[in-house]
Parts: sequence; C-alpha cells; structure tokens
Amino acid sequence: MNFKSPLSSFFFFPWCSGYQAFQDHKGYRGFLVTLRRVYLPAKSAFAVKLSGPLPAPSQLIVFKEALHNHQDHFSLTTGVATCTCTVPGVRRFGFDFALFQHAVRLGLMKNGTQVLEKEARAKDNCRHVSGNVALQLIMGDQVWLDSKLDTAETEKGLIQRAFFGYLLYGNDTG
Repeated sequence: MNFKSPLSSFFFFPWCSGYQAFQDHKGYRGFLVTLRRVYLPAKSAFAVKLSGPLPAPSQLIVFKEALHNHQDHFSLTTGVATCTCTVPGVRRFGFDFALFQHAVRLGLMKNGTQVLEKEARAKDNCRHVSGNVALQLIMGDQVWLDSKLDTAETEKGLIQRAFFGYLLYGNDTG
C-alpha cells in the first residue's frame, strides 16, 4: 500500500513523502511533519532627500522628497522618523551630504538629545560629510536631523543631501 503524505499536495519531499522510488519498489517511509507558524521579520526603512536650502541654525531639516518610504515611518510633513508601535528595535540612521563652496554642521537627534554631530567646510573644493549610528528605539521615539551651523554661509554649494534609516532587528519590548 502506498502512503501519501497529507502535505504532498502542497510540498514535495521525495525523501519523506512515501512515494515509490521506482516502479514495484516501495519508497521510504515518510515522517510526520508539523508546520509551525512562521513570523516574518518586521520591516522598516526610509531614504529621503533634500532639494531646497538648509534651514536656519538649530532648526529641524524637513526633507520633502522620499526615495523610499513604503512603510510611512518617515513623515514628509514634519521631517521626523517615528518608531511606530509595531516595529520597536535597533535601527541604523545615517546622512550623506556632498558640498562645494559651502559649510555645514549637522546633528542627529533622538527625542531632543543629540547623538551624533558632524561638520565640514568646503571653500574652493568638494567635501563630503556623512555619519551613521545604531540606536535602540521603543514605541514613540523620534529621530531627526538638525542644521547646527551658527554662521550665515552661502547656499550655492550643496550638491546632494540624503537622510536614511532602516531596521537592523526588531524586538518586542516596546
């Protein structure tokens, strides 16, 4: 008698399904396979870009153009990345600014506390300033990028400005 696995209509496991290997030869006896509920890892990522000039010193940089924001975890109206209650965990945040004849000082802020600051000045050449940090976020935490430059500089030299963040791994302690 040929044993047919109840999973055979969904999956084919030749080594455990009980199918006959050759005609007139009984196949290997299958074993009971239990299916467990598989939890897919949470996803959270954004990448935004700034097209206009930087704001005044100590002001939030509001990015208006999303390169990637499928989960809507970055608000294009406020310029703030918010940890939603469904995805607490460790995230990597970073920024990347290319400069020409411009000076910039940036602060990466978490709930009003500066966690990273970078500064660069490009007078007659090109400069690049970038930074990234891994942060543990819980429900309600907010992360944003501030303009920290305290002097009036020309706005002609910013070439590329991007801010990004993505979930490294989630946890359920939020």
